[in-house]
Amino acid sequence: MFKFFKKVKHSVFYLMVRNSNYGRKILIKKGKVLPIEKIDGFLSKAPALKLDGNFDASQIKVGIVKNGTYFDNYVSPTASWLYYRRFCETNSIPYEIYDIKSDSWYENALSLDVIFWHPNSTPADMYIAENRIYVLEKHLGKTCFPSYHEIWQYEDKNRSQLLYKALSLNYVKTFSSHNHKESLEYINGAKYPFISKTHIGAGSSGVVKVNNSKEARRIVNKTFGYFGKKTFYPYQRQKDYVFFQEFIEDATFDLRIIIVNEKMFGYYRYPNKGDFRASGAGNYEKKAIPKEALELAYDIKTKLNSRLMGVDLMYSESRGKYYIIETSLFNQIDTPKQLIVDGVAGYYDANDNFSFKKGEFWIAELTAEFVISNYLNSIK
Repeated sequence: MFKFFKKVKHSVFYLMVRNSNYGRKILIKKGKVLPIEKIDGFLSKAPALKLDGNFDASQIKVGIVKNGTYFDNYVSPTASWLYYRRFCETNSIPYEIYDIKSDSWYENALSLDVIFWHPNSTPADMYIAENRIYVLEKHLGKTCFPSYHEIWQYEDKNRSQLLYKALSLNYVKTFSSHNHKESLEYINGAKYPFISKTHIGAGSSGVVKVNNSKEARRIVNKTFGYFGKKTFYPYQRQKDYVFFQEFIEDATFDLRIIIVNEKMFGYYRYPNKGDFRASGAGNYEKKAIPKEALELAYDIKTKLNSRLMGVDLMYSESRGKYYIIETSLFNQIDTPKQLIVDGVAGYYDANDNFSFKKGEFWIAELTAEFVISNYLNSIK
């Protein structure tokens, strides 16, 4: 039953209904969007962050790109732009809403110093983000979050895996090829089952277990065929590449660790009964995280050179090892309690031997604090 509803949720029909007037009424009824006047109350679940020290607010102007669901007088309370805006208002930093998708995006960026955007993890938004952030950074000299380096590896499993290999990171054994003949040879001698993934897709979309060579051959031949293979996105096909990962049978959970600067948060995710995918299942547990996993995640974030990073790990009992499943730049954040240890919300401090410290924070505000602090220090 879960698989059926998951398939419906990942269908074009679902997206069409969600964007209709009927779909909007459902979003309102379920509390997925709130009236704009109630947003401040939602954000107040965690204290606003104040910049340390004295600074001249006239030295900086911030551009904030709206993201998430918003219509009429309603907005998604998890939309990152709301938190960037609150940080600016708390610290009296001048800002404006910046439309990065408009024809005048270039001219409107000229007066800005720092630009924040949480793009959707879709091929369409990724295309826009890579193109425009490249110009904003490399030609206009703007400080962007995400940076071009960060967005290049975001929601692209092929690109991430290239970096894991180049940096000798401990990732799940992967076969990634753009060669039809090589892919057919691989599946003839592969160990089954294994996992097939599309290069882009969130919440386990595009992730399937391949049980035998017949299923694998169907994937390979479709992918390297003239039309390619259908994906979650109706306007994009999986074409001329395969991405196969080892299936680790004794890995019973995923461990997501979120890192902003030196603060580390995280939680465990479990698959639904009869499924192997923990991502998107909605089964979470917040408890202490082993130091070994924290050290590994921090090392990954440092080597990948990202200011914000979510690291998804799995643990093999028989091998006694953690493996990278994937890394991401943005995660769904609906509470300031992203880590809870013995009933207390807080974070692990990577600067203090990964000790646990109390506190409740919105991840997007921590990111804004880090990015803007670095910018102000750079112009002193």
